[in-house]
Amino acid sequence: MIPDSGVAALAVVLLLLLIALRTPIFVALAVSGIAGLIGLDGLSGVELVPLSLVAQLQNYALVAAPLYILLGEVLAVSGLGRDLFGAAYRWFNRVPGGLGASAVGSSTVFGAMSGVSISSVAVIGRMAVPEMLARGYAPAFASGSVAASGALAMLIPPSLMFILYSSVTGVSIAELFAGGLIPGLLLAALMIVYVVLRAKVSPAQAPRVDERFTWRERLSALIKISPALVLIVLVLGSIYTGFATPTEAAAVGALAAFAVTGWVYRKLGWANLRTVFVSTAHVTASILAIVGAAFVFTQMLVAARIPDAVSTFVVGLDISPYLVIAAIMLVLVLLGCLVDAASLLLVVTPILVPAIEGLGFDPLWFGVLLVINLEMAVITPPVGLNLYTLKSVVPGLDLADIFRGILPFLAIEAGMLALVTAAPALATWLPGLIS
Repeated sequence: MIPDSGVAALAVVLLLLLIALRTPIFVALAVSGIAGLIGLDGLSGVELVPLSLVAQLQNYALVAAPLYILLGEVLAVSGLGRDLFGAAYRWFNRVPGGLGASAVGSSTVFGAMSGVSISSVAVIGRMAVPEMLARGYAPAFASGSVAASGALAMLIPPSLMFILYSSVTGVSIAELFAGGLIPGLLLAALMIVYVVLRAKVSPAQAPRVDERFTWRERLSALIKISPALVLIVLVLGSIYTGFATPTEAAAVGALAAFAVTGWVYRKLGWANLRTVFVSTAHVTASILAIVGAAFVFTQMLVAARIPDAVSTFVVGLDISPYLVIAAIMLVLVLLGCLVDAASLLLVVTPILVPAIEGLGFDPLWFGVLLVINLEMAVITPPVGLNLYTLKSVVPGLDLADIFRGILPFLAIEAGMLALVTAAPALATWLPGLIS
């Protein structure tokens, strides 16, 4: 008779095989999870799956997910992305690589409203990359700055990944949002510094643009995007002051996004409304399908007592806990090359968090580390969704250029991962103030 751990191992092998065969990830997770449950307890092992699945999807924390997705989709059709990029360019145009720095800056602000990285890449990429290419920027330089900075939406609140992490662990969404803010802004600053230094050292990669703007034009551009800035303050301010829960803030933010898009930008015609609701339904259904399927797979792992076994093994290791963290981060980076970010988070979190707590680490801090890892996953070939999203909105780009352009930003992400590991206060100080 195969031991429970052996059944779980076979289920994991089946999952990897299905992923290798390009099976949709939610199907791969569900099939391997159900197969494992049958292997553990026979057909009776799956009797409670439907009720457990419904209970998981009724998690109140998950209500925020479709609302933030709706908020991002409404802003995507507003034309706000163009204004954000234009405003950033008026402030960064005199520095080397000004267009690249503008792409990072506008992606950062858009990410602080949408929470979904591919939305940021699509909205900013379709304007910024053609503009950079027209000004003589190298394709790798242009694509790398957009694909990498688009991933900031995963770390800078409101982040869909933090919502999913909270739904699994019970860690406060508001504290997770606060924990990601400082690392996210610091990462954006490092990306801008890299872009400027790279353009200064290799001006052929990013030729200087002889274009000047007056202070009046710069201030006018800021005024034009002020509704977006008010929206960020409205959503995040209401959360951090305790005036609203993250879910309530998401609802208010979505309504405000409709107001901004309809009254300020005049872009809420029937065609755009249809696009918004269809896209929101599609993305939400995809996310919730993965959440449900990942829960089935996790239920199988719990039935096989894998989280307990991993926790006992890790805690019993006679090595520095930080070496364990480093090993976990390395494994997550490798897994991120093969599995999409949401699926990876939902599968590994129930396994790793008990071990992390057993080592005496803060699960909130680990959640920030995990999301930085996931940022690397969405810009790492061959599965990196941001890379293919950028290719879809700028078809003229060569995938080889996109892959080459992302490499320096992967190094920056790895540096941030090491920095937050060495200085946990970067992720825990701000949540401590609001808790």
